Amino acid sequence: MNLYLILMLGLGFSTPNFQVRYRLVYQPDSTNLNNIKEEAFLLTIKENKQSYFCSEGFWKADSIQGLRRTGLLSAAEFMGDPKYRFRTAFRKFITKSLETKESRIFEKISFDQFEFSVPNHLKWEMGMEEDTIAGYACVKATTSFAGRDYVAWFAPELPIPDGPYLFWGLPGLIVKIGDTRNQYVFTLERFGAYTGLIKEWPEYASRRKVMVASAYKVFDYREKDRKDPFGEIERRLGPGTLGGVPTSDPSIRNSRAWDNNPLELKVIGE
Repeated sequence: MNLYLILMLGLGFSTPNFQVRYRLVYQPDSTNLNNIKEEAFLLTIKENKQSYFCSEGFWKADSIQGLRRTGLLSAAEFMGDPKYRFRTAFRKFITKSLETKESRIFEKISFDQFEFSVPNHLKWEMGMEEDTIAGYACVKATTSFAGRDYVAWFAPELPIPDGPYLFWGLPGLIVKIGDTRNQYVFTLERFGAYTGLIKEWPEYASRRKVMVASAYKVFDYREKDRKDPFGEIERRLGPGTLGGVPTSDPSIRNSRAWDNNPLELKVIGE
């Protein structure tokens, strides 16, 4: 009997599926230490073979898209009631195969939707330090990812080689991980059995064409949109205004200058 089954039986779980809720605290502006944001994320683990990760806001917004696609929610209801609209700063959905060690990523950028796959490039260095985090006895490990160095704390008592975002491959669930500058820190808030519907791929993908691309192409497109979000809008729709001000005006063009510190500073794998 493997450790995963022992864990389920020991915790009294009758389901082979788990869900983890993480809280991300991050600094989107590297020049402003007071600009701190937070967002919740969900990691759903299916039979210790597949996992699915996205922000809680993305999960809810995508579920609403499912209701709209099936006709259970009309366009008028959606537009007329703000309770049906959810926001997220992280418009990605990540599936991981714990068997093949590959991730498949869906990402919405501006008007477009992309799909790309990446192998698990992480190289972990195991430490000797131990700590108790969120009630779990954890062991330290370090790695580098997309231009940042990270410190992770994983729980051997939870033998699930997974974690938030694209951090995985340790001999235990990652309870906390953050870059060495503390600009992006994920911390476990809740772990338990999951008996609900498992979202294996986003509804968004059924409503608009998804372009299969490389991680390099998506990174380049994402960076262009982050640095000049109105550029793509103007290319698609022509010149416009925001609050009566032309989008070509520097005051509008530079309105997202604070968005200068993305989680990924380099292409995944570099």
